[in-house]
Amino acid sequence: MYYILIIAILVLSWSAIIIRWVGDVHPLLIAFYRLFFSALILFPSVIYRKKITLKFIENNWKLLLLSGFFLALHFYTWIASLQSTSIGHSIFLESTHPLFGWILSIIFLKETGNKYTILGLIFGISGMYIIVSENFLSEINSFTGDMLAIVSGLSFAIYLLIARKIGKKIEIFSYVFIIYGISAIMLGTAAVINNLNFFDIGKSSWMFLILLTLGPNLMGHTILNWASRKIEIYKINFSLLAEPVLSTIFAIYIFSEYQDWNFVFGALLVLISIFSVFEFRKH
Repeated sequence: MYYILIIAILVLSWSAIIIRWVGDVHPLLIAFYRLFFSALILFPSVIYRKKITLKFIENNWKLLLLSGFFLALHFYTWIASLQSTSIGHSIFLESTHPLFGWILSIIFLKETGNKYTILGLIFGISGMYIIVSENFLSEINSFTGDMLAIVSGLSFAIYLLIARKIGKKIEIFSYVFIIYGISAIMLGTAAVINNLNFFDIGKSSWMFLILLTLGPNLMGHTILNWASRKIEIYKINFSLLAEPVLSTIFAIYIFSEYQDWNFVFGALLVLISIFSVFEFRKH
């Protein structure tokens, strides 16, 4: 089970890289096409489950709308942050979701963890602070991107919480089809309101949008939804702290976004935080 989660994290770690490759495309459009293409690909697989799907929607429509909204908000704010701050800042600050996820799990799911969870939280937050503290307020655009990343983290924690609460009631592909579809509609509506041109996108950008759909979204996020049925939410949130470590390392080699020793020390603390939660999960 945990090995599958590792695969999801490895795939998700390429999200930030691929989004940079997409180029100068509005964040609303990137988020919209990522979810629209995903729902489109999943549509044939849920046709024969139509009655089950419609009944599930009827019984859970309020939570489904909330889930779709927070997933849409997560993608938009995170992609927008990537376009106004560094990959390291964006992903590490978005990774405040373990804190939000742990608090929400205690309140709504009664999943409290143990003393090692608190230890992991301290190490994780300390690691993120070390990484971003030096130039957190260095420029307006960076600060805006940082704040968007934090909103993205909170939105993602709420999205996973809802998946944990109602996801088990329906087959996984039908569930993510509904959520991706709702989010795509919301993002598409926002794009229309902002008078965005849905087709003013370069050829190479289309290619990377499809790659973003097939990899990080259909594979990565769908596995996360599946994992939320099997694993406590706070553990999933902590495991995702490995994503920014990998993404930042990728960015060093691909975009030459070299990091100082703050990254090394901070990343080490983040990895310790993950270890503390999973290694002692039975204690």
